[in-house]
Order: sequence, then structure tokens, then C-alpha cells
Amino acid sequence: MIAGASGLIGQALCASYRYGGHTVCRLVRREAEKPDERSWDPERPDPELVDGCDILVNLAGSPLNGRWTAARKNAIRASRIGTAAALAGMVAGATKPPRVFLSASGIRWYGIDRGDEELTEASEPGPYDGLLPTVAQDWEKAAGDGVVHLRLGLVLSRKGGLLERMLPLFKLGLGGRFGTGREYWSHVSLADAVGAIRFLAMLPGAAGAYNVTAPEPVRNRDFATALGRALRRPAAVSLPYAVLRPVLGEVADEVFGGLRVVPHRLTEAGFGFRHPDVDTAIRAALTDG
Repeated sequence: MIAGASGLIGQALCASYRYGGHTVCRLVRREAEKPDERSWDPERPDPELVDGCDILVNLAGSPLNGRWTAARKNAIRASRIGTAAALAGMVAGATKPPRVFLSASGIRWYGIDRGDEELTEASEPGPYDGLLPTVAQDWEKAAGDGVVHLRLGLVLSRKGGLLERMLPLFKLGLGGRFGTGREYWSHVSLADAVGAIRFLAMLPGAAGAYNVTAPEPVRNRDFATALGRALRRPAAVSLPYAVLRPVLGEVADEVFGGLRVVPHRLTEAGFGFRHPDVDTAIRAALTDG
């Protein structure tokens, strides 16, 4: 059962499970229209919805793009924290609860910018300030203990996320580094994000936080170079924060901060990345179906 099944990762996860012959149910916040849909309301959680479900995955969350007005901030928080709390309550109240509950989180749990510090699941949380760090930390608290917290990095796909918005500029030869270019970007291919979720859903005793990022994070200047190389376009433009902030608002301050996150627990558990480096991850993102 998947909440947030209409999002980038949710759609890919549904397709992957179905291809493997599994039965997938999607939780939707409207009237159910298809046989695989179950209508639900986080304001009125119903434990019976998850009764008998083997795996419950929470990927719900409104998009981060757009200017962060007060209303947008409230929507970002409620769609993540409120949903996680409602699902946790449903699991706790189910007669036959799911065997495992995996709930999305994000690497901003570690803060906005930690420089060159290597961050593993054993690292301390970032300061409790800024929208994304507070949301990520409250998100995990709402989901509760005994849950697999998916600390997702920058998921690469031409069909969504930051890469989709970057591609038009880079295809025109107008791409390049953001800010100083030294900030670390902890990315992961869409295929590896889906693979990690499926791996953790079957890993005996899996619980707690797992960084869902490629093992080789890169500085954003190197990311820009790799993307330009894959597209066979120059990537020499520099976009300083002084230019980005008036256009994007405070989202620029938080989204482009550097976090050097590595997937220590995933690697230790034996997960094999299909796209461990930025070049293979970008090539996969540009050709994903």
C-alpha cells in the first residue's frame, strides 16, 4: 500500500512492484475511481484500510517548488507531518498491521549546509531552524519509532524534481554551477531510490534512518559539468545566490545548501547501487522511461 503514489517516486515504485507481480493499493485523497485505489482522509484515519497489508510506504508530500508563501509552507508541513502521523496511527490501530512501514524523510534532517563534513545516519541532526530541517525532523518524529525513515537525497529523473527544471537551460548551453559551486549535492537515481525502498522493505529487522543517496556525492560544479557532458553542451554559466534568491525566494537558501551525505547503513546492509556515481546516475535519468 502506497501513500503518495502519484509522485515521481511513487509512480515508479508502483510500476516496479506491479512488474514483479505484486498487488499494489494506492491511498488517494479523493473518491476512489480505480480498483487499485483506496480513498482516505488524514483528518479521519481509518486503521481498517491498512489491515492485512504487507508493506506500507509513505511518500506523500506537496511539491517544494514555487515561492514559499505562508500558505505554501503550511501545505509542505501538513502534507508530510500530518500524513505521517495519520498513517502511524492507522498502523498502531490495525488488527493485522503491515509487516513494515517505510516513511519518506529527507537529507535536510542534517541541516541546510554542513560544508565538507561527511554525514552518515550516525551524524547529529542539523540546527532546528529553516523550513526543511524542521519539517524533516518533525516528519520522522510523527512517523514514530520502529519505522524505516527514508532520508532521500536529490532524486534524478528527467520527469520530475530539480533535474527536470534544470534541463531546458542546460540544453540551451546556459547551464552551470549554482552559488559557489563548492556545495555538495547528494543525489540518487530514480531507479536506485526505488530499488532501495524495495530492498529495505524485505530487509529483516530494518528500522530507523537510512540515507537514500548515491555513495559518491559531488560538488554542484561537478554535477553541472557531468550534466553538460551528458548533454554535450557547455556548462560554464555561474548563477550566484544574489541572482537566485530574488527569483526563487528563500527556497534558494535551503535547497542549494551543501550536504555531503553517504548511505552507510544501506551499503553495510548489502544494497548494490546500479548508479553509484554522478555520470551513470545522470545517464540513467536522461533515459528513464
